[in-house]
Amino acid sequence: MLRKLLKYEFIFLIKDFSRIYIIYGIEVLILALLLSIGGTPTAHGLYTLISIFAIIYYIFTFVLALLTISHNVRRFKKNMFSHEGYLTNTLPVTPAQHVIAKVIVGAVNYVISFIVIYLGMLILFACTGHGDDFRRVMDFAFENLNRFDLVLPFFFQMATGFLALLMSCYLVSSISSMIGGSKGVSAVLAVGLVIGYIMIVSLLSSAMQGSDTSTTMYIMSLVYLIGAGIEFGAVIHIIKNNLNLQ
Repeated sequence: MLRKLLKYEFIFLIKDFSRIYIIYGIEVLILALLLSIGGTPTAHGLYTLISIFAIIYYIFTFVLALLTISHNVRRFKKNMFSHEGYLTNTLPVTPAQHVIAKVIVGAVNYVISFIVIYLGMLILFACTGHGDDFRRVMDFAFENLNRFDLVLPFFFQMATGFLALLMSCYLVSSISSMIGGSKGVSAVLAVGLVIGYIMIVSLLSSAMQGSDTSTTMYIMSLVYLIGAGIEFGAVIHIIKNNLNLQ
């Protein structure tokens, strides 16, 4: 059944989120075109237009990965706690399977967003004549990342950090729905969770000063994983015992 859930979640993702990637791609292509002709003698009037599209590109790039998370959380809340929940919760599927399917699809979308950003940067650098420089910088970054003693802990820390962040958002949505959808309470809960993680990470970082990088990453991964596990359990408990459909 989990396979069917994943199928429907990916279909929904493609229908609902692909337009954002299309808009981003069009914006990148327009900016690339403007940059490619911006250096010609007759292109002085394009500088303002280039600046406008450059600002849009920078903002869009900065928020694109965050949009994948917010989109996933909205999908979770709508599917589980809105009127759709009357149908969702009649399916022969456990709440855990629903949550796991949404987390997997959210993670895939998150990774795709970084691939799209990378391709966009590659196009822009190529159009400005700096494609080789960009590739050299990325090769240098990947060479350092691919050190055998860092690649696994780096991957675990990124994966568990994303999982903890997404489960925190799910938990906030679940508690908010349980108590009637108060946005003020949701904001307080979200800020509280962020502060809690920051305090824990700060305390651990101070305690581990002098430790090697890989050990620190593994410990941070464990913290994120434990936090995500607690949040997952709380979300499942709310869905099973305190479901409040809106």
